[in-house]
Amino acid sequence: MSGKSYTKTIKDLSPVLYEYIDEPNRAVYEVHRGKLDPETKTCYDETTIFNGLMGVELPKTFGHYHPRNKEGYFFPELYALLEGRAWFLLQKPERSNPKIIKEALLVEAVRGEKIVMPPEFGHASANPEKKDLKLGNWKAEFDNDYQIYEILHGACYYFLESKEGSVDIIKNSHYEMVPELIKVKPKKLSKELENLEFLTNPEKYLNLLTVENCFEKI
Repeated sequence: MSGKSYTKTIKDLSPVLYEYIDEPNRAVYEVHRGKLDPETKTCYDETTIFNGLMGVELPKTFGHYHPRNKEGYFFPELYALLEGRAWFLLQKPERSNPKIIKEALLVEAVRGEKIVMPPEFGHASANPEKKDLKLGNWKAEFDNDYQIYEILHGACYYFLESKEGSVDIIKNSHYEMVPELIKVKPKKLSKELENLEFLTNPEKYLNLLTVENCFEKI
């Protein structure tokens, strides 16, 4: 791949971690940025989340929200699961108060599946397996907004491994209101979305970019 690449360490993720981890230089995930495709006006990136707990917390990405396009609509994003198994934590905030979350989804995905991040949802990815997780993603050309996740010490839930080896899902107390987490899996990508125009012009596809059309409950 071409374009910018970078690695995120424990130190980089410290603002969003459940607890302090004394391994500042340990790599948690790496990102390889692709260049803009002039035909689709989108970028393709790849992210590898390395296996290995961060204290008791599952390895994860920082988490971010998306800006609006020039028409005033929030950008969506499309992921593909290349290797491993992934958990995506999606959260939709109250526009006037990001500390209030209106919807929270846990998307469980396996290799070969594609996952749409609908407009207005922030998201973070986690690796629940004992092996590396590799994701591909397509997005329009914009900068992610990490600020709210940093201010609120991460997503609205933490994924923590228990002594029994299962995962405890704990609400983040820095939020004022967090709904119960709804577990879902991705539906097959609609043929109408395969040309990727929905990533740059979501206003044309809002009827398809809904939770009901993108996911089904587990």
